[in-house]
Amino acid sequence: MIKIIKSIAKSISHSVKHDPEITRIKNKYPKTFNFLRRRLIKDHKYGLYLTIGAILTIFFVSIFIKILKNYFNHAKLVQFDLRVINLFSTFRYEKLNHQALFITYLAKGEVVVVGIIVISLILILIKKWRFLKALLISVLGGELFVWIIKNLIDRPRPPLVNAIVNETTYSFPSGHTFVAIAFYGLLGYFIIQSERNKFVKIISLFLISILIILIGLSRVYLGAHWPSDVLASLVSGAAWLSILITWLKIKNKFIPLPKSKNQFKKITIIISSLLLISAWLIFIISFYFTHPLQPKTEIIKIKTILKTKDIPNQLFQNLPKVSESISGIAAEPINMIIVGSKKDIDNAFIKSSWYLLDGPSLKSYTKIITSLLTHKSYPNTPGLPVFWDTEPSQFAYGKPTTPESISSREHIHFWETDFVTENNQDIWVGTAHFDDQIKKKFGIVMPFHTTEVKVDNQRESIKNELDKNGFIKKFDKVDLTGLLYGTKKGSGNSFLTDGKAYVIYIKSTNDKK
Repeated sequence: MIKIIKSIAKSISHSVKHDPEITRIKNKYPKTFNFLRRRLIKDHKYGLYLTIGAILTIFFVSIFIKILKNYFNHAKLVQFDLRVINLFSTFRYEKLNHQALFITYLAKGEVVVVGIIVISLILILIKKWRFLKALLISVLGGELFVWIIKNLIDRPRPPLVNAIVNETTYSFPSGHTFVAIAFYGLLGYFIIQSERNKFVKIISLFLISILIILIGLSRVYLGAHWPSDVLASLVSGAAWLSILITWLKIKNKFIPLPKSKNQFKKITIIISSLLLISAWLIFIISFYFTHPLQPKTEIIKIKTILKTKDIPNQLFQNLPKVSESISGIAAEPINMIIVGSKKDIDNAFIKSSWYLLDGPSLKSYTKIITSLLTHKSYPNTPGLPVFWDTEPSQFAYGKPTTPESISSREHIHFWETDFVTENNQDIWVGTAHFDDQIKKKFGIVMPFHTTEVKVDNQRESIKNELDKNGFIKKFDKVDLTGLLYGTKKGSGNSFLTDGKAYVIYIKSTNDKK
């Protein structure tokens, strides 16, 4: 494959060199042409290395500036950040929380400082003075950059309700993510430059890249940073790393340091390095165990009392009447408003042969693919996350059309509102539709459903079923959005609705008795 690419590149280069128009421009502007040609010469001090470094730096800096502009000029970025961080919170469980904390500690200040000391001592042992200088400039310069930007932008951290860890400094950009690139990224470059084995080079690049990405994801997962904070650090860190690597490349090629004889034996260097790295690993583990997750302070929501006669007029005064995609594109309308406790809603749906669906997780999506491949029933199949007012649905129900059906089912998502009735009954909103099948996306089996266009059919079916089974105390039918047609971004499913919704008062289990 590489030979084919080289052959194509060579053919293109030959065609360009002998093109009459290129030759004419070359003869007309010889100084400009020679300047550009020197920028592409590998053996010129300010040639190819500087050109590639400059292009990469400008590319990453332009993305960073774009993120900044979106933050200052568009509320949509903030809403997108909130949807993503809310979605990440649905994947949380205790074991994963601790794993994310360990990963985030790998870029913690104390751990990085000890790491710098260890790597610096190793670089001194092997007399890599230029690498040592680059490492110190990379981390210290990176920390200074992050501190300056944080205090200039002055962005608050995500709300504590979304956070597992409590941070007190400003949010933008993510210091952990930037330092991960400045430290581990440069460390990876040292290994790649020093190692002759191509397999080791590839594995090192892969592992370092995965580590940096995981550190960034851990900051969002723990609720310490907005996703755009992490993205901004990834691109600005990549720009900073491009500058340092370009500097190292030019220095090492055109101003090589004189080789000096190492006063230490190879075995001494290896043993010393292993001892130093072991000491660092022990420090990381001990730091993790001595700085465990703190118990999360429970934030009690104070709900607003809403009179039943004012539903839904006041319910949607400051709330959207439609669900939305993760990017904020309007999706299907709210067509169910349920008044009652979660326990009573569970009772009504489950006793009507519905299944409480599993939440979105790697485990549940793996089970979907497994069930499709093995043709085994999975009635608790979750759908793709649906959002309302930046929150993913808290729970959902599904009812397969047949016991063996993997994908064809009735489906409804629910969200808890911040309102209760005068009788202290919780108010929930939902959007119902019918899933036809799980389709292939991007040529592979993924948990994407195609849905029936007329979502009103599902709304009517659910209301009639719950009423027939005696779970409805009373109901009203109200007009919410009017006639509406649209396409859900991401899934590509279209929907058509008359815009009406049911306000359903669920009987409590006590009423049934």
